[in-house]
Amino acid sequence: MPAPGRSAPPAPTSLLLMAALAACGGEPVLHDLAEREANAVLVALDEGGISGSKEHQDGSEGGWTVAVPRGEAARAHRVLAARELPRPRPAGLGDVFGQGGVVATPVEEHARLLHGLAGELARSVEALDGVVEARVHLGLPTEDPLRAGARPAPRAALLVKCRPAACGAVRNLESGLRALVAGAAEGLSPEAVAVVVAEAVEAPAQAPPAPRSRLPLLVALAAFLGALTLAALAWRERQRGRRSSCHL
Repeated sequence: MPAPGRSAPPAPTSLLLMAALAACGGEPVLHDLAEREANAVLVALDEGGISGSKEHQDGSEGGWTVAVPRGEAARAHRVLAARELPRPRPAGLGDVFGQGGVVATPVEEHARLLHGLAGELARSVEALDGVVEARVHLGLPTEDPLRAGARPAPRAALLVKCRPAACGAVRNLESGLRALVAGAAEGLSPEAVAVVVAEAVEAPAQAPPAPRSRLPLLVALAAFLGALTLAALAWRERQRGRRSSCHL
């Protein structure tokens, strides 16, 4: 029994439990992701041999955080950089016209409209299964009151990058993709929309690291337990010596 007023040394099992709990936490690598982006990041990490997890952020609408085991953050960033993840989201109409500023000229307003509309269309195409990235370019000329004559016909181009296994299915949707882009712009016909479907270049999956040997950990743990036992025995001997001197 320990002497009154003194606390016994912590048990080895308690120390091991505290160390295990401290090592269980993950290390965040990305914040404020849409759930679709977070899922794509988790797939890339898994193919790179890294186990990741996602968690919804408190107080954020649709924001997700991706975390990896401690010590794997640097390798996770390398895997995501090789796959160019997460990709920047195209600016939509709400992003473009939600920005404050001075009153824009009609030319600037038209350019912002095209930029926002192209972003909205790119988001719609990227929602298709197997599509990695989409870009839309719109050529919708406006009437120039200073120049007489007919206005050039509107045209558009759509670039779709897809996973190799899904490109066949995406190419089968080319007519629908043309109709999707043409339906968003007045006077644009599906025949005036050029669609290019290309395979996305995926970085080769990295082999998972070789499992680390547990022998050094076991040796360190044995040395720690041995030192703790010696300290407990020394403390017990000191207590016996104090009791013997008190009896004398």
